[in-house]
Amino acid sequence: MKQERKPSWYLFVILRNRRFLLMSILAVMIPTVIVTYLLKKQYTVTTVIMPPESGTSLGLSLGGMGISDFAGYFSGGMGFSLPLMTTMSDVYVEMLNSRTLIDRVILSSAYIDSMDLRRQYDRNADVGMYWARKMFKKNFEAAVTPSGFIEIRMTTPDPLYSVAVSERIVAVLDSLNSAISTSRGHNSRLLVEERLRGADSLLAAASDSLQSFQLRWGVISPEEELTQLITTLAQLKQQYLELRASAAALGSSFGTGGTTAALEMERRASAVLGVIRQMETGDYSPSVDSVFSGLALREFPEAAYEYARLRSDYEMALQLSGVLRVSLQQALVDESMPTPSVRLLDAPAHPGWKSKPRKIFIWLEVFAVSLALLLTFVFARENIWSYQKGNPEGWAEWQKLFSDIRSDLPWRRRSRQPPDSSPSS
Repeated sequence: MKQERKPSWYLFVILRNRRFLLMSILAVMIPTVIVTYLLKKQYTVTTVIMPPESGTSLGLSLGGMGISDFAGYFSGGMGFSLPLMTTMSDVYVEMLNSRTLIDRVILSSAYIDSMDLRRQYDRNADVGMYWARKMFKKNFEAAVTPSGFIEIRMTTPDPLYSVAVSERIVAVLDSLNSAISTSRGHNSRLLVEERLRGADSLLAAASDSLQSFQLRWGVISPEEELTQLITTLAQLKQQYLELRASAAALGSSFGTGGTTAALEMERRASAVLGVIRQMETGDYSPSVDSVFSGLALREFPEAAYEYARLRSDYEMALQLSGVLRVSLQQALVDESMPTPSVRLLDAPAHPGWKSKPRKIFIWLEVFAVSLALLLTFVFARENIWSYQKGNPEGWAEWQKLFSDIRSDLPWRRRSRQPPDSSPSS
């Protein structure tokens, strides 16, 4: 049965072994204090960057979609689609932790020389960059704060060098941002130009078809009912194009092509297309009749429906061409505008005091660990002694087991082997 230990027993054991505990702790703490004073001082410079803007420009919209969104299929502020729960601050942090940015900072800030890796880098550039990159990541940290700001922490033995490296990090990040933004503006302009050429071709084809119809049937002067039909058809065709563009945008953004939102927009686009087909052929369903209640659309001749189809195609293509033409002008302006630089809230500056080593914390941790290990040893030894006195037969069995274990050790087996006895000549 396990013996219950009272608190007085633990205090008694500690006081009885006070000399051993004191000398052991001093033997550990004195070298620890000496080593902490020999450690190099480290200085951490903190830089805070304000949350980056999305880069969306103000301008016209087409069916609730901004021109830049319509042209770039919901592209992000830097020219690529962002997954769910991802912000531009997260994108900046990924750029800060990228190998491209780290390598540029290492090669442009003499970091290899500061880490005494120049000779290794000259012998083998890849190996030298590997160790420089590893040391850099050990002393560098970039994270997003709870409020969305970007915090950069750089640690080196020299405070002014920490400031210089932090400034270089911000400069390289700004150059990467400028390059990506410039490429985005260029690609957006090319995309708008391509779509404008397609819209102009559609407009030219619609205009030719309308002229051919007028040469065949003559000029038709639409009445109020036919004008309303043409206007409604043009709006529905524009809505159909917007729904298809939105569905394609969502599908390409998430990389699956089958998201719930994209499928819903495809379904709505199919429904709108069905209404357009009914209106162009005159085969109305009750839902379509309710839109034109009071109008004798069923009494229109076949030529009137063909004219409404051609005229609505022309109106839709004309409006789409006009919007994309304005979008092209906006894209040209965006491409020529200077790229917004990285905005700093806290610029790199001298920290004023070292960040490492924190001697008091090291002393307290070493003292606590040493004391815990020593007390464990002292209490265990007292329990073993008590077991030896209270149960000598059981202890004899343990001693025998320990002897067998020691005899199993390789060097113990070799020492027990008798020397070779060869007959004398």
